[in-house]
Amino acid sequence: MKKVKHLLSVFALLFSMMQATASVDSCNLRISLLTCTPGSELYSVFGHSALRIVDSTVGTDIVYNFGTFDFNDPSFYSKFVRGKLMYFLSQETFENFKYEYVYFKRGITEQVLSFNCAEKTLIQAKLFENMQEANRYYKYDFLKDNCTTRLRDLIFGSKSMIGNNKFFGSKTNSTYRDYLHNYLNRAAMPWTKLGIDLLLGFDAEHRMSVNESMFLPDYLQKGASLARLGDKNLVSEEIILVGDQQPKPMNPPFWETPFFFFSAILVLFAVLGGIKNKKSEKLIAKLDLILFVIVGLLGIVLMFMWFGTDHESFRDNLNLLWAMPFHVIVIFFIWRQNKWSRNYFLGYSMLTIGLGVLLISIPGSISISLIPLVILLSYRAWLIGRNDKKTLKQ
Repeated sequence: MKKVKHLLSVFALLFSMMQATASVDSCNLRISLLTCTPGSELYSVFGHSALRIVDSTVGTDIVYNFGTFDFNDPSFYSKFVRGKLMYFLSQETFENFKYEYVYFKRGITEQVLSFNCAEKTLIQAKLFENMQEANRYYKYDFLKDNCTTRLRDLIFGSKSMIGNNKFFGSKTNSTYRDYLHNYLNRAAMPWTKLGIDLLLGFDAEHRMSVNESMFLPDYLQKGASLARLGDKNLVSEEIILVGDQQPKPMNPPFWETPFFFFSAILVLFAVLGGIKNKKSEKLIAKLDLILFVIVGLLGIVLMFMWFGTDHESFRDNLNLLWAMPFHVIVIFFIWRQNKWSRNYFLGYSMLTIGLGVLLISIPGSISISLIPLVILLSYRAWLIGRNDKKTLKQ
């Protein structure tokens, strides 16, 4: 009799475990990572990520989006420039979300995540918490804290998935700047690429870990496809919901690129410098003034973006080694033939020559498109510094 009771208790225990398992497996939540293909505008050129939660119990299909901001804010442009624009988590129905991408012919890929019921419920609870007014806003950072990294941290926050996985902590051979260049080259945006290169600080040369590389949507998608959740893949199913139908961007002709533009200016100065008459000397003196004032003003902008804003990615900017703000002031002292101002330009010329070494030792730290401009600045600064009465005196 005791054996029968023991067997019955064992069967009861097994039955309760089967019920618990069935309860987990029959979870009514379906969570997916949505990855949207890049668009043709600057704000969309790097693509987009969002999280989709289908709750069959209540019949909802909601997309959660960390990339929302208030364009109608009267201080929008000021906050955007100063790095004080607050992004926030928003939600909308999947159909509304999908409509925008269908309209702009951008693709959407869905990756169904194989979390268990408890993990799905936890993720949903975290999103509900973040949707509260006190929690939904955050200060956007281009490289470290954006709409994709927020989802990365939410998805890969499970210790059972990433805690013991050394792969995600291993270093890649690429930098933040390398990844951004891939997108901008593909989008055929050479001038935008130059503008971003000018603004980004030395932190963009940081060799990323696999986890850090998922700051962009495509790489978060790849990271999810490689991830393991215990003994199974994190992604149980991958579906193309909307095909990408955008036309392939056309690269601009060579003469419309920054490298050609700055090369043409270099050639112009060389030609004028080779003409030995008063008219050409006066013209090149005025061009020197314009050149160094513009470069100095650019340096002031870069200094402001470093010290006057909250943009973490714009700090430690190596472009200030050639775009010196002091040019705006010093150039006007050349007419007075001050010895210190001539020494300033001689020193600056030597410094810009040293940038060549920097380009070799830290590839990509300064845009290749700027090489003709840096050569021109070094050469003209040398002539200004060594000429005691000729340059800018005409």
